[in-house]
Amino acid sequence: MKSHARVVIVGGGVMGVGLIYHLALAGWADAVLIEKGELTSGSTWHAAGQCPHFNSSLNLTKVHVYGTQLYPQLEALTGHAVSWHGCGGLRLACTDEEVNWLKQVLGISKLAGYEGHIIGPKEIAELHPFLDLSGVKAAFLTVSDGHVAPADITHAMAAGARKLGATIMRRTKVTNIALLANGEWRVTTDNGEITCEHLVNSAGCYADVVGSWTGHRVPIANLLHHYVITEPVRELVERAAELPVVRDPWSHAYIREETSGILVGPYETSTAHLCWDGLPPRWDFESELIAPELDRLAPFLERAAERMPLFGHVGIKSVIAGAITHTPDR
Repeated sequence: MKSHARVVIVGGGVMGVGLIYHLALAGWADAVLIEKGELTSGSTWHAAGQCPHFNSSLNLTKVHVYGTQLYPQLEALTGHAVSWHGCGGLRLACTDEEVNWLKQVLGISKLAGYEGHIIGPKEIAELHPFLDLSGVKAAFLTVSDGHVAPADITHAMAAGARKLGATIMRRTKVTNIALLANGEWRVTTDNGEITCEHLVNSAGCYADVVGSWTGHRVPIANLLHHYVITEPVRELVERAAELPVVRDPWSHAYIREETSGILVGPYETSTAHLCWDGLPPRWDFESELIAPELDRLAPFLERAAERMPLFGHVGIKSVIAGAITHTPDR
């Protein structure tokens, strides 16, 4: 193990790996990422991988735009295959207030430099013929939206970071962090110690634990998020072009095509359910899912079936239920 680095990143999910890749691109090759398990083994590996541009924050929108520009190029840049789906996106609006929000974001899109349009029900039906558009007034069409396998882009960026000289340590658990008198940080692991000038907490579900070692309170909550994937649907198997990702305020869910089936991921609007009370259950929690609670989600899934009737006529192939880390402003 190296004894010193310019920067140490704790956590090997898509955020930590993305950071070390871009630091290495910027010339900071003296960077070390430390991951207690395997890369992506926290929340990244099971994430649905949506890549939307639609956002009312200009700065966040610029980040989203950069991602959708980067992901299609990652294989050429790093040599690691990436399953990018540039299928576009539709955000539906069912009230006048929601339509006004689309107009606000249209202004943001022009400033951020991506192609977005507000379209009516007729145009929506042309792009997505399987939606029931009852109550829909308009939609925001984002041409360059899409989705990607988060594990793919993480491993691609890890390969790129290594090629640029950065160091990634797997199966190494950080156990403590201390601020030294000279302003540097001493990072203690189960494989030794490393001192660094800069320290980044990218520990995901464990970010509050890691933050506590340096006297910081990291305000996060690990919530339980579900999405379901159906068996293949004949109408989608026979369709040449992939459907755009739909974000529907009626069902509070995203709805998209996935391996010729339908993927639905609802976000609850009443009660936030924690994955576990307090801290994650154990340090070796990795690449695991949590028991689903579909009864609680039934109203949202039923509304998704109303919005896309095909979803109500096909069997569920898999249910993904795992931790999604939120901050109070999410």
